[in-house]
Amino acid sequence: MNIANEIKMIRELLGLSQQELADELEVSFQTVNRWETSSNEIEQRNIDKLYEYAYNKGIQINKIKEMFLIDENNYDDNVLLFHGAKKKFSLPVDLSHSKDQNDFGRGFYLGENLEQASTYISNSDYPYVYSFCIDCKGLKIERFSVSKDWMIAIAYFRGWLNEYSESTLIKEIITRVNNADLVIAPIADNRMFDILSEFVEGSITDLQCQHALAATNLGFQYVLKSEKAISKLVYISDLYLCKSEKKDILNKRLEMHNLTAGKVRMARIEYKGKGNYIEEILK
Repeated sequence: MNIANEIKMIRELLGLSQQELADELEVSFQTVNRWETSSNEIEQRNIDKLYEYAYNKGIQINKIKEMFLIDENNYDDNVLLFHGAKKKFSLPVDLSHSKDQNDFGRGFYLGENLEQASTYISNSDYPYVYSFCIDCKGLKIERFSVSKDWMIAIAYFRGWLNEYSESTLIKEIITRVNNADLVIAPIADNRMFDILSEFVEGSITDLQCQHALAATNLGFQYVLKSEKAISKLVYISDLYLCKSEKKDILNKRLEMHNLTAGKVRMARIEYKGKGNYIEEILK
């Protein structure tokens, strides 16, 4: 994060001089001047004060930065991605530190937009989301849509289908995932896990589950599964989320949940008795 450039950008967007910004933040002119010339490291409490001030003035600096990043990094096989971390993140990425029971097993997980990644940290104290780009050319990519295979893959890697580990379908899915450098698949959140658990427990069919999950669309996640994929990942910058911004992201996600809740219920009713139950699929 180039704090000096961002302070200048915030000042110019608000039409403030260094002295006026200093007055607003209740610091000295000399302090703001040092921040902008990068001759002094800004303290964490002042970073938060600065971003809170800008955000509450309507300056969504992170959305502006995201637009620039998209312009600069989304082209041909190159993709801009974001990673939300609940603690300080350091390079290089080490896949051995990843947990086995993630959506697609061990891997480095990223989202396709800032809001997705921000949701992951919106309940934590850690304020940073990291941006990367990756050149997908030459990578073996496995893609999933909201489908039976996607549902079963997540349920298996989450450890919910161990009793069916000898199923031909599960073995095929495991092979597809483990042979890939990069998995691109819909994101599953806690609300989706609740629906998936009903499918795993045999309460709803695959069609009921699939159409209910489709109603909760959160976009796609990119899972880097191999060292080859990691080697093509390039760190760009980190983005700071103030408390107010994180709170708004949570509220927006809750609003979206309420909007789609009716569609989820309708999907259960519309496809009741249609499709197959988990035992029928994996027997």
